[in-house]
Amino acid sequence: MDFFDNKLREYISSVTELDRNFTFEQFKVGRSNITFKIEDGIYQYVLRRPPFGNKLESAHNMKREYKIISELYKSKIKVPKVISLCSDRNICDEDFYIMEYIDGETISDNIIANKYSKNQKEKISKSFIRAAAELHSYDVVNSKLSDLGKHEDYVERQLTRWSKQFDAQKIRDIIDLNKATDILFNSIPNQQSVRIVHGDYRLDNVRIKDSEVTAILDWELCTLGDPLADLGTVIASWSNLEEKDTPFIYSPSLSPGFLSRNQILSIYEHESSLSLRDIEFYIRLSFWKHAMIMEGVYVRYSLGYYGDVDKKEIDAFGESTFNFAKKASNKNLLEEIL
Repeated sequence: MDFFDNKLREYISSVTELDRNFTFEQFKVGRSNITFKIEDGIYQYVLRRPPFGNKLESAHNMKREYKIISELYKSKIKVPKVISLCSDRNICDEDFYIMEYIDGETISDNIIANKYSKNQKEKISKSFIRAAAELHSYDVVNSKLSDLGKHEDYVERQLTRWSKQFDAQKIRDIIDLNKATDILFNSIPNQQSVRIVHGDYRLDNVRIKDSEVTAILDWELCTLGDPLADLGTVIASWSNLEEKDTPFIYSPSLSPGFLSRNQILSIYEHESSLSLRDIEFYIRLSFWKHAMIMEGVYVRYSLGYYGDVDKKEIDAFGESTFNFAKKASNKNLLEEIL
């Protein structure tokens, strides 16, 4: 890969302990930003950069990510230590940053989760939700991250933005999604506090070692707002084998032995100062967002943006949209999943 040319290798070796002839490997997990493990047989680091090719102008902001992780690390939040941010166009076509490599494993699906014992899964569950509560206890207002985003009306802004983006790409009508949108707009709860919102807090976005969360990863969707949005994502994605028609078909929690959703909520409520009286709203919000995400993928596939793709694969994304939308529109959602 031409990305790791001589200039880049020279820079990396100057800010780390790596030999300039280091090797690299791209992580398979993660979302749109690209993450590489770089090592020389003795030392290991991680390099993160935007995707190659065309991208949204406002997305993939490496300086923003670097700032977030830097400040959270100072407060002992479980994030990697950042080493260096590079914005020199003589070295790279895009901003990138280097951070420490966190040993451990990312439990990205139920197959990986199967190798853990019941006792380990219980410990992982507790560490995972306590790490979320710890993140949400970070004092944003009196920090250098207070300008990361608007403090008020997080949910209303999210609903408006996501609806507008969805309508702009819409190619078919999804009745359950329309119902869910109406329910959400008509039941917006009061925001109890302003906190860091990770934006995609799930088990496949943390690093696990010895049954403990050692690092929270993938901060590209992070902003300020209502922390219960993160908890809603945790509960929505925390599927179980008894759940009817779960759209999170590869959720790690489908492997038996993890704590239940009720137990997860109980731990968070104990660790947090927030009331969970409106938690159903935030769970519904997560299912609603995921329905829109899946529909976006379906639309791009259908329009041929990804080239020739098997029709079964396209249909699978299309069906997933309906499954998420059905959950989001369920008026008895909390009763069904808990």
